[in-house]
Amino acid sequence: MKISIICFTEAGAGLCRTLMAGLTKAGDECEGFGPDNKGLFPVQTSLREWTKEQFYKKEGIFFIGAAGIAVRAIAPFLKGKEKDPAVVVLDDMGRFSISLLSGHLGGANELANRAAKITGAQPVITTATDNHGKFAVDLFAKEHGLFITQIHKIKDISSAVLHGGTVGFYSDYPIEGNLPEELLINQPGTADLYITIKDKPEEERKHSLRLVPRIVVLGIGCRKGVDEPTISAAVDQVLDQWNISKESLAVCASIDIKKEEAGICKFAAINGIPFVTYPADVLCAAKGEFSASSFVKQITGVDNVCERAATVCVKELGGGTLLVKKQAINGVTVAVAVRDWKVMV
Repeated sequence: MKISIICFTEAGAGLCRTLMAGLTKAGDECEGFGPDNKGLFPVQTSLREWTKEQFYKKEGIFFIGAAGIAVRAIAPFLKGKEKDPAVVVLDDMGRFSISLLSGHLGGANELANRAAKITGAQPVITTATDNHGKFAVDLFAKEHGLFITQIHKIKDISSAVLHGGTVGFYSDYPIEGNLPEELLINQPGTADLYITIKDKPEEERKHSLRLVPRIVVLGIGCRKGVDEPTISAAVDQVLDQWNISKESLAVCASIDIKKEEAGICKFAAINGIPFVTYPADVLCAAKGEFSASSFVKQITGVDNVCERAATVCVKELGGGTLLVKKQAINGVTVAVAVRDWKVMV
């Protein structure tokens, strides 16, 4: 986790160094800011400008000082629980470690607890579901790598469990383990959850909060020089036709001669997914029935790029199924494989 820590007093500087040492030992990347000559980076701008910069660069921010200072500093930059970094406040005596912002999705609750263990502080967690020992859908989603499609519906789930209601739990994938008692498998509740990669769920599930697993592997081939908008349009057309949520994309795969293809590289970057490539001989060794093209083989050394790349990649990820065979659209070929996956509770 990339973390910044800021302090304002000499006592806070000592606490900052202690916290940095503990977090760094655990594998976090930490930068400390504070008074001169205390082994910390000096703050050379206003606190507002410093905070603005950290909000866009870091996953976690610690303020060592008064909670009011932190509240005023972060207020102008709040975007939403799915976008804001974790913010934790410690008093400069190290008595309390307070989760202030983005407790579940950002990880501030966990960060506050970790800081408390390092410094000896008392963790302060105010999230209602945590304090009542109830199911928290945003924490569940984070722990299982699920994308929350309708953030505003989190409150419906939380309200249901906090008021003694139940949550209907539906999944297109196997469930292994015991679900929390508030969840009813394949039964309607006060509010419902649905784990799926479908972009448009069936009528009876359309009011559920959809949680999307990132398990789709996109195989892509293209003519040289095809731009990103053309690639995006082709992918969108295929996903729409097959009712696959774009948020389910986990990785984009192709042949190694395309590893610097600007359009594919830009597409992957825009969508925040890795782009992996394979040599022709690796693709040729893939097992399965593929849509062969002698022209493609003449150019690339393999009879099909997109299907084979998706198949090889999904196998590396633990196995899966080729769901969509080659679709050719405006100089772009697209195939889709889906990982074997289950909900591990």
